[in-house]
Amino acid sequence: MPVYNISHETVYCYSCPVAVSQHLAHLLPRPVNRQHWRKHKLEISPTPTMVQERTDIFGNRPITFSIEEEHLQFSIKASGQVEVGNELLPETSLSWEDAAERLVTPQDEEDLEAAAFAFPSPMVCFDDAISNYVSDIFTPGRPLLSAALELNSRIFEEFTYVPASTRIGTMPPEILRERHGVCQDFAHFMAACLRSRGLACRYISGYLLTKPPEGQEKLVGADATHAWISVYLPSHGWVELDPTNNLVVGDEHIIVAWGRDFSDVSPLKGVIMGGGPHTVNVAVSVEPLP
Repeated sequence: MPVYNISHETVYCYSCPVAVSQHLAHLLPRPVNRQHWRKHKLEISPTPTMVQERTDIFGNRPITFSIEEEHLQFSIKASGQVEVGNELLPETSLSWEDAAERLVTPQDEEDLEAAAFAFPSPMVCFDDAISNYVSDIFTPGRPLLSAALELNSRIFEEFTYVPASTRIGTMPPEILRERHGVCQDFAHFMAACLRSRGLACRYISGYLLTKPPEGQEKLVGADATHAWISVYLPSHGWVELDPTNNLVVGDEHIIVAWGRDFSDVSPLKGVIMGGGPHTVNVAVSVEPLP
């Protein structure tokens, strides 16, 4: 199993002092079967007056904290070392119709928990255009895994990755019309396609090992957070797919949190008093150990 050193630092620089700030962060890694964190720490500056960790409804470990001293710069850095493995794909799966029916009439606790991910959410809506987009993939009686893999490939082939081409609140119908976006957009769009068929789909936030262009050295801090999805296969569990890269997720994807969409697992958000115009810099590094 490969082992990675992870570093994720966010720095805000304000044009005038911030008197008080309150933040919510999803930067503490959640427990996941296929990965084991050997160590992890969170560094916040200025030192918060209050820090509170909890477990949310999805099993993530968000923290809330407040900074009550005047400051012109704020930084938060998550770092750690994680061991990551693969999960095997099943050889067969239920038809997509039978899988959808299991969410309507759950047969076990896992079905019941998965059903929460089969509905529209704040950043994943769907309409007739999205349903029609996958009508030739989700044909009668087709195994769910086969259909999900084809959808994963189709999004990769028909949509173009364009950095900074969308905003955080871009919704799936707009992504379908424009046919471009970033990993968050493609994960939201794939979730919308699956949920339009009554299927359960999680949005996953984490990190991905990236490789520099041939002949170039990898720059420290040049990686980014990543997003992908997992689809629920009754009687098997969840299968992770990455439509941005047309991958069945393996040991180069590191999970931090999952929810219905980005709004459930945003790495960092908050409210400040003061600050004025500001700049934000994010540096992420995923480095494999020898």
